[in-house]
Amino acid sequence: MRFQIKDLLHIFLLSTGIFLFVIDLFIINVSLPTVQHAIHLRNSDTQWIIILYIIGYTSLLINAGNAGNHYGKKKLYLIGMAGFTVASLLCGLADNLYILLAGRLIQGISSGLMVPQGIALITLRFENPEKRSMALGIYGSIAGIASVIGQLLGGILPDQTWIHESWRLIFLINVPIGVVACFAVYRYTANDQVYVKSAVSFKPMVTLFTLLMGIIFPLIMGPDLKWPIWSLLVLGTTLVFVQLFLKKQRKLEKMGYPSVLNFTLFNNRVFNLGLLAALAYYMVQDAYFIINSNYLQNQKNYTATMTGIAFVYQGIGYVLASVMVSKLIQRHGKIVVLYGLGIMILGLVAHLFIFNRMLLNNYQIHTLFFLYGIGCGSVLPALMTLALKDLNEKLISVGSAIYLTIQQLSICLGITFIVGVFLHQKENKFFIWQHISSAYGYSIALSVILLLFVLGFIAYLPSQKVK
Repeated sequence: MRFQIKDLLHIFLLSTGIFLFVIDLFIINVSLPTVQHAIHLRNSDTQWIIILYIIGYTSLLINAGNAGNHYGKKKLYLIGMAGFTVASLLCGLADNLYILLAGRLIQGISSGLMVPQGIALITLRFENPEKRSMALGIYGSIAGIASVIGQLLGGILPDQTWIHESWRLIFLINVPIGVVACFAVYRYTANDQVYVKSAVSFKPMVTLFTLLMGIIFPLIMGPDLKWPIWSLLVLGTTLVFVQLFLKKQRKLEKMGYPSVLNFTLFNNRVFNLGLLAALAYYMVQDAYFIINSNYLQNQKNYTATMTGIAFVYQGIGYVLASVMVSKLIQRHGKIVVLYGLGIMILGLVAHLFIFNRMLLNNYQIHTLFFLYGIGCGSVLPALMTLALKDLNEKLISVGSAIYLTIQQLSICLGITFIVGVFLHQKENKFFIWQHISSAYGYSIALSVILLLFVLGFIAYLPSQKVK
């Protein structure tokens, strides 16, 4: 079954949201050292540039489906795209940290509006199950390609010499894409049906944003400020409020009222193990790019372009493995994921040996990153499937939302802890590697420990093959 050109154009238009979101998630990983030097940022400031983007996105996800039904999916997609475009312009013109952080937060919130609506609009347009599956496959491929393009652009753009402060291009490049996408979607995408009776509550979004900030803020600011009393009080108070929030949601569910969480899900052992595996895995996933980008550029004299090109090899490995892994998992089950985790763990250990040199060999770095990408591509696409595979149809939607929220929270925690260790760890005389900083060594060690936890959680899952 083939698509008409018109169908493909609609898929590409409605995939622009995820394309821009993923590009801006990855483009900053490589360019962050350049941005830090350009506007004189502290280490904790660089963490906030990424975390506010993710928190803004995550906070909107929890109610995105109901909001699309109530206000209209096309309308919210356009509002999100316009907001993302304006926020990108704000980031690109920022002359201080606070404007940059405000722009990143608005980018994240706008992504939380447009990304879920893009998926929903594609689903609505293609009623035929086979066509819909193919369309969503193209959508997923575009997201994967965007991650590779983002890393490459994150290296190339900051090294441009034809413009002053060329790091601004990593944000300004979004503006023409966003403007064209807004016009084309408004002009060529059909309006969807609005369900005014669909309930929309902003309280869960505000609550989630507040709780995430209450956890992340003291953990990031604490090391820079030598852990003042207020940081510990904020963290402790937030954890108490999390407990109270969960108790209230459980009480609402028992009384028959709508609850943000469906606690029936947590009676499913496979789902619980899948969430724990995702929590540990995604702490490593994004932190890996940040610490290696920073280390190559600040300690090993790599340019941003050289770093971006190196990460492209990781992206190629990821895409190749992810294309093959779905069929392999159907045949062999979780063993494929366990092998992928083994490749990642051995790859991280190999990082220490290869980086423990005065001069790095580009061929070895590219091969190392490529193999690590194969490991990632064997694990990441399967994690959500493994976590949700035993849920019935009534629970799959809520389970997916909880999984995606845990995924984004985990990325934030990884940037907080693993990147935090890398940025704040002082040199240690007991550290045995001659040409590697102890900060890099400890952050890699922490990543290996977390992946071992993932391996344990996956190994403990039932052995049946994934359908």
